[in-house]
Amino acid sequence: MSEQEQAVAYRKEQFLTADRFTRLEKDVLAGLLETDEMYTMEQAQHLLEQFMNKEAN
Repeated sequence: MSEQEQAVAYRKEQFLTADRFTRLEKDVLAGLLETDEMYTMEQAQHLLEQFMNKEAN
């Protein structure tokens, strides 16, 4: 099994209650994550970083 297959996946609601993220990060994740999907911590962090590093228009 690869590391990706062994990684634990979480629901959107679990990320929004996690102490690991700031209030701002939770607000961003609330908009980025799909309700019916499961995400690893790495996937959520990657989406968050992509959003935060996006250039404003």
